[in-house]
Amino acid sequence: MRFVWRLVRVLLVTVAVLVAVVLVAGGGVFAALPVIADHVPMVLSRVTMTDGTRTVEMQGMVHVAEPRFYRDVAELVAERRRAGWLVFYEEVRPDPGDDAKAGTAEVMKRLGAGWSPDSGEHPYMMLSTLLGDGLVLQDNRALLGDPGPDERNVDISLSDLLAALPPAEADEEPLDLAAARDGFAGLPPWVQVRVRAAVRIGLAAAASGSWLHAGLPEGLTIKREAKVAQAIQDEAGRNILILYGQAHIGAIRSRLLAAGQGWSVVRTMGVRAM
Repeated sequence: MRFVWRLVRVLLVTVAVLVAVVLVAGGGVFAALPVIADHVPMVLSRVTMTDGTRTVEMQGMVHVAEPRFYRDVAELVAERRRAGWLVFYEEVRPDPGDDAKAGTAEVMKRLGAGWSPDSGEHPYMMLSTLLGDGLVLQDNRALLGDPGPDERNVDISLSDLLAALPPAEADEEPLDLAAARDGFAGLPPWVQVRVRAAVRIGLAAAASGSWLHAGLPEGLTIKREAKVAQAIQDEAGRNILILYGQAHIGAIRSRLLAAGQGWSVVRTMGVRAM
């Protein structure tokens, strides 16, 4: 994720220079970015697997998306729960006595972003304007419905996450999320539209490839994916729906295929998130 914040910082600081250059060298491409973005939606994976006796369905998730996407996921969860499936989901949880907001601020700092709990805004929503209007934050409680024994948080704790992440780089100033948001808001509207389009095109490309996973710290990937794969194996005989970050879906699938217990992919489809 650190490279994402670097990208945002560079984009906002140098956008005026880039606009001038693009207008001279390739104004047509710059002007066409919104049209291009309309034809490159962010599509998340829904992968269905079986070991011959049971089914595992994995839905890739993203922290901010269109309301329609979350409504569709909530309907899928309700349908699977009515059919008696387990539901596993991703949600880093604080340990008893932890200050969750302070811990989140430290995680963001180690990823290269500066966020203050006193802002009253979720860090992802602070930059949602870079993606466009009408987006909402993922709400697991709304997605999962009433708590019960058939839904389970399968993720690491906040302290485990901090222990797995490398320390913040002392010689690198974190990207101030509030300043980035305000800087974007100060750009001319016609520039905002095209910057949003460029960011959405980049995120759509990231969601469709494996390079995003490769760029994440291992503390955000291997430990969590191993936990999910083990939880699946521990529930022999149960069908399971899994809601997990898009970057993790391919790795969880690979772990199951490599387990040597007859797992195979039944179907892969795409679900538009924005």
